[in-house]
Order: sequence, then structure tokens, then C-alpha cells
Amino acid sequence: MNQLKRTGIINDYAIGDAHAVAYYLEPLVTYDLDVFVLVETDHDFYTLRSYLKRVKTRGAHTIIDDIPVHLLPGTLHPSINEAVKTAKKIRIKGMGTKVLTVEYLIVSLLMAFRLKDRMAIPDLIELANKKKLKSLVNRFSDERTPLNQRLRKVLESIQ
Repeated sequence: MNQLKRTGIINDYAIGDAHAVAYYLEPLVTYDLDVFVLVETDHDFYTLRSYLKRVKTRGAHTIIDDIPVHLLPGTLHPSINEAVKTAKKIRIKGMGTKVLTVEYLIVSLLMAFRLKDRMAIPDLIELANKKKLKSLVNRFSDERTPLNQRLRKVLESIQ
């Protein structure tokens, strides 16, 4: 991903979902790497996908270094580009990368709202800036993705 950024094929990216949860908490079972990609238009994303199809793909995944990578473009939801722009810079095995901040990670998990997401959210909340999280949840909650209701449900389940 850093190579794609250096060559200008993508503007920026950040690691999300299970690998981001593992960064903050502990490893989870996952079969792919979810990468949130900063793109402003669908055209930019399709240009990226077209470029990557020349590499290797398997279904919706691009195979990079034998790892299935699921690219989530900023055009998918307004929170994605913002999450990438504010992502935390980290080093893994000496290589620079970025991971979603805890607050944006919780928002992304609330959007997916799978069982494994609901299980990780309470522990992540302990690490989060509660005021920032509440602001993000309220701002990105809508009828289709009622993040505030989902967060309330998770919080009620741990009391």
C-alpha cells in the first residue's frame, strides 16, 4: 500500500477492522486485511481497482504479498475519507503504516455490526475519547446505519 501511495495511485490509506482491533487489543481471527482508501470519486476508486486487477484478484479482494486485501473506498461512506485523514501513524516490523484511530474504528465496527464487531466494541470504548466518539456516532448515524442505536445496544449488553 505504501508503494501505491508513493507512486500516486492512491492518496492515502489506513488499516481497519480486525487488524486495527488487533493493534489496540489482541489478535482476532481474520482472513483478509481491510484497507480504507482515501478516494474522492468513484472514478478514482475504479481506476485503482483496474490497476490492481493487473496484479492478482480473488473475488472482491486484491492479493498483495499473498494476503487478500479488501479495499474500502472513501466514496462508500463519508466517514471513510475522514478516518483515513486522521489515522494514527504506526510502525509494524519497521515499516510505516497507518491504522484507524480507536474512535473511527468503533464507528466502522458499528457500521458492519457483525457479532465479532459487537464483541470488540466494549473493550475499544475503554480506550476511546468518549466525547469524540459520541460526536462521530451522532454525525454519521442515519436511518440506514443507526450508529447511535447500535452503540446504545452494545452498551446496554455490558451493563
